[in-house]
Amino acid sequence: MGIQYLTKHLLPYAESIQLNGQTPGLEDPPRVRGVVIDGPSLVYHVHHRLLSWIDPSCDILDVQPSCDEVSRGVCSYLLQLNELGVEIHKICFDGALPTPKRETRLSRNEKSRKRLELARRDLPLHTAPKSRPPINPKAGQIWCSRGLPSRRKNLPENPFMVSTVYEDLKGRWSKESIRNNVDEDITSLIHQEEYPWAERTVMVPGEADVECARVAKATGSAVLSGDSDLMVHDLGPEGSVVFLDSVQTPSGVWDAVAGDIRGLRICPAVLARKLGVASIQRFAFALTQNPHLRFAQIVQAAKDDGGVTESSDVYRNFLREYEDQDTHLQPAVGAGCLVQDLDPRVSELVWQYQLPRIYCSDGVPHVYLGVLSEDHARQCAWRHGRDYRALGYSFFNLSRAADNRYSIVREYVRRGGRIVADEVALSEEPYVKLELGLLRSRLESTRDTFGHSLATERFWVLFALSEIYRDASTTPTGKQVEKFLAKGYMGQRTDWADVQLLGQIQATLYSLRVLKQLLDIAAPDDDSVESRSLLAELPPLYIMMSRRRMIESFADNRIAKDAVRRLFTTFF
Repeated sequence: MGIQYLTKHLLPYAESIQLNGQTPGLEDPPRVRGVVIDGPSLVYHVHHRLLSWIDPSCDILDVQPSCDEVSRGVCSYLLQLNELGVEIHKICFDGALPTPKRETRLSRNEKSRKRLELARRDLPLHTAPKSRPPINPKAGQIWCSRGLPSRRKNLPENPFMVSTVYEDLKGRWSKESIRNNVDEDITSLIHQEEYPWAERTVMVPGEADVECARVAKATGSAVLSGDSDLMVHDLGPEGSVVFLDSVQTPSGVWDAVAGDIRGLRICPAVLARKLGVASIQRFAFALTQNPHLRFAQIVQAAKDDGGVTESSDVYRNFLREYEDQDTHLQPAVGAGCLVQDLDPRVSELVWQYQLPRIYCSDGVPHVYLGVLSEDHARQCAWRHGRDYRALGYSFFNLSRAADNRYSIVREYVRRGGRIVADEVALSEEPYVKLELGLLRSRLESTRDTFGHSLATERFWVLFALSEIYRDASTTPTGKQVEKFLAKGYMGQRTDWADVQLLGQIQATLYSLRVLKQLLDIAAPDDDSVESRSLLAELPPLYIMMSRRRMIESFADNRIAKDAVRRLFTTFF
């Protein structure tokens, strides 16, 4: 979450720069020609920029940019950097957080939960839902800063958007896909690989900023980030931080032809010399010791003291968080599959098994499930799909050596007005085989019910609905489900019941994704091979988590009507 007040104190010393790989003219500001990107920071930044441009009077489930729209926005951002001649060295994502960061993670989850609670209380449900067109990634909103109304700040961010962007950078955004979905003009990508950013997009077994700092130091480039902590890392004599929220067009209006993108940069080594302190690390440490000191007092406290500070255990512990931990190493974890291929939450679970001393020091693996867009007044939607997540955890656990197994996994989820640790018991082999067999039977039965020619994205929504209502005491009517599939709401307008149902569908499908990935990397046997093939057709996240795609795929009333008839005849 950053060191409190660090940016406030140092930002006045930032210099204005231009993101451009060309040689500057005499009157141009300094130019940043190469960057390493803090992936999660860029995702949240693009989400925030797009959110500020959405009409607040639209449907509550459309008032935020979707995972697909955020992914297109990130793709457009990278494409524009490429067109400006800015070299992108790496795009780094968190693969696991060390145990000291768990309190920070819980604090963030609690903040999201509180936002959800406030959204449930304050956001209006319009009498006539107002749909909106998809966000056009060429419109340039990501380069224009715009204020966000205070009420809109209460919306929790989409918990799947970072995973979606990572997945898309690795496997969706090919040149052809970029041309068809983001921008027809991809001239600047001609000499690049078919998937321009796949090899440069990495998931590290720690925090993204550690790897960002390592690459920035090695290349003398700037880190694009919203995290003030990066100024405390060793970026070398030329490495710097460019703050994402400062990056915009000078006029505040997008001009695709001019392509003039400015921002604010701080080079910690240069700034330390200017302030007369040994390092920005010393300044940041002095600030953490007493956050309420005035700027001049902090500078004085950070001055050279004959090595007393450097030799103290408190200072060394402070620095440990910002040290290089060989995050570039990526060992295989089974069946030739790398951690690089995994969803960030699955990656974090795997790293707790791989390096328990760093990521699982208390002897219990942790999984942090994000706060869903759901009805805060109802039971958490993550209850749906829990059995499939537990099956995945258990299967992976059994694939490990006997001395590298656990009896439980702790899932952090919303329960009422709190974020709690829910203990998931891990099962033994006979039960796991039994549950895999039951999953196969349910999937095969559902395929038979809806027909094997049914489009994949329709099938998985219907399977999720069958799972959600399988043991439910009450179910909506067939007409209500038809309307939900074709319109996105069951009544005359979007209600909190619709928000909840969409959250339940997403929780179920994401849980199947977790199971699939854990089956993929665990030691395969006859049972797993067959189960993996049944889950092989799970759609990518940008489709799986899209309400718009669901509505489009069931827009034909006959398709929705026939699907619901089969659903109710067979399962309810």
